[in-house]
Amino acid sequence: MLYFLDLLGTFAFAITGAYRGKMAKLHIFGVIFLGVITAVGGGTIRDLIIDRVPLFYIGDLNYILVCLIAGILIYIIPTFFKKAYSFFRLMDSIGLASFVIIGVSATFNQLFSWNPNLNILSLLACVFLGMLTGFGGGIIRDSIMGGGAPMSLRQGSNYALSAFLGSLSFYLLMFVNIQLAIVISFLTTLILREFFSKYGIYSKIIKK
Repeated sequence: MLYFLDLLGTFAFAITGAYRGKMAKLHIFGVIFLGVITAVGGGTIRDLIIDRVPLFYIGDLNYILVCLIAGILIYIIPTFFKKAYSFFRLMDSIGLASFVIIGVSATFNQLFSWNPNLNILSLLACVFLGMLTGFGGGIIRDSIMGGGAPMSLRQGSNYALSAFLGSLSFYLLMFVNIQLAIVISFLTTLILREFFSKYGIYSKIIKK
């Protein structure tokens, strides 16, 4: 289930990155490149920090394939969505909800699974790197596009809070039941992003 979630997050973030490239009128290679960077950027930084080799997308080329498919689809398919709310924001929320789980899991398995005596260091490292996995690629994407401060860190955004609570809930619950931890964490992040944000699907569509 975690592997499927990882690919889902990769696909979702590749879509959002490719979409930013398309809106900036980049050519197809630029669109695909931005999609790949957004999808694997956070995980790359995480793997380098925790010394996890080979990098996840080198050991499994399905990640790059998913990015390529997402980039090509975004480039060739016309974008139809409501002006009041973008499908691509929802994809971004799904990517975040997926990746915070993967980030916590990968960090714990790499650094702490051998140690039965968990401590505050384990919690902090796993939650921080879960958050970094979630929005690291978006920060790189925004930096490449020259949009100033990354969207995830701007005033009024609950991106970081959503990533934090999603990571924390998964870490605490994964010792109880891994399936429950996945569901609760995913829903926590997604609901915060889409129902407790003035830019989310609740405010933009459902509430109207």
